[in-house]
Amino acid sequence: MNLNTGHYLQTFALLTLMVCGLVQYFTGEQAVLWLPFFMTLLMSGLLVLQTRDEPLQLDAQETIILALYISFLALVGISTLFQGGALIALIGFKNELALSLVMVSLLLGFCRESQIYRVTRGMYWVFYAQFPVALYQLIVVLPQRVALHGEEEKWDSVVGTFGGDPMGGGNTAAMGLFCLLIMLLKVSEYKHGLTSFKSMALHIVLGFVMCIVGEVKFVILLSPLLLAWVWLMPSYVKDVSNVSLTVLLSIFAGMALLIGLAIVVLAYGYASAFGSDPTLSAFTIFLNSMDYIFDPNYIMPSGEVGRITTLLFWLKNSDLSGLPGTLFGYGLNATNSGSALSPGFLNRVYNLILDSTSLSMLLWEVGVIGTLMFIGLFVYILKVIQPEPLLSLEQLDKADLYLLSFAPAFNVFSIACLLSLPYSQILMIIPMLQFLFYLALGSSLVIRRTVRRYAGQY
Repeated sequence: MNLNTGHYLQTFALLTLMVCGLVQYFTGEQAVLWLPFFMTLLMSGLLVLQTRDEPLQLDAQETIILALYISFLALVGISTLFQGGALIALIGFKNELALSLVMVSLLLGFCRESQIYRVTRGMYWVFYAQFPVALYQLIVVLPQRVALHGEEEKWDSVVGTFGGDPMGGGNTAAMGLFCLLIMLLKVSEYKHGLTSFKSMALHIVLGFVMCIVGEVKFVILLSPLLLAWVWLMPSYVKDVSNVSLTVLLSIFAGMALLIGLAIVVLAYGYASAFGSDPTLSAFTIFLNSMDYIFDPNYIMPSGEVGRITTLLFWLKNSDLSGLPGTLFGYGLNATNSGSALSPGFLNRVYNLILDSTSLSMLLWEVGVIGTLMFIGLFVYILKVIQPEPLLSLEQLDKADLYLLSFAPAFNVFSIACLLSLPYSQILMIIPMLQFLFYLALGSSLVIRRTVRRYAGQY
């Protein structure tokens, strides 16, 4: 039997980014989030069963990446098995690390660059699908939530297809980062001469509007820097490596205008919901809405610990089992606050929710050494996949140029995901964003290999 691995990857993307979130959102069925885990395991199994015309060869950098990855998994796996047992290790691996096998499968040749092209182009249709879903959530779900919980609980209602609890909280940050990926792709396409300025601007505005209605402050505030980063990043194509200062300034001016609009809209919402002082400016109200992020003693009545608070709490209490606990952590799933099957034991020890950020989860669960290995692995990958101008336009057709334009966008998106580590827990617990993160890194590795082989450097 022959299997088109590209079709499998496209199906995987569609189910993860569309079906899982919608099923979870409209039915409340959490078990659907096991589907990306099983599809990842099947992807790894299909990789092993593949018949190759020639043996796969890894260059030195790819071999180092694989060695670092295996070392990290071995450290985390042994620590978790000893401290929690096989069931805890399975649940922790499924929740936090399993989808990293997507990146490894792509590194080891699961599919070719042409299939990466098709999957990435399909992302735009997933983006367009967000708008009717978000409109329904804005018109129907939001009023129901306000009627049930009050005006101050209207946030996190608009999540697109990325799932969550319509009456509790949703994966708005994952939706916002997906919209950021689309904006980055469009800017890179425009830089490579593949789309018009109007199309790029339209996609940026639409993505930004989704971030406003989802109140994704992380993307709202960082998007100008990240979009400019894509514009300034080198390309694999020599002829597009020159940077136009005029376009760069236009991006900054346009994003500054959009950020100003976002601040006004969000400040108005905060003022009506929380009764802010009417004499305060919109900018002041917006800044005040972020005070909790930097509060070193912020603990909600539910027990959820604030972002800065959770890091300070770890510094004071990480030696629960002595120095080994600080260095190597307490195993995967130790901070899990959302599982009825296997809740994390640290939440019971301290009677607090400690998994409010991915960084705090890493520090508690894999310790200082594991956290440095985790971050170091991806920093090294980002260094390896940094594009170099090796090809000229004469060597490429339009599909090739599209594929090469994806690389800078994937790189900057991966950086944005890593920057979210101290801000949100989504990179460690939300399979939709995990899939996007590891797909972006794996795709960049595939593109790099293709370019270097074609340029005679592989």
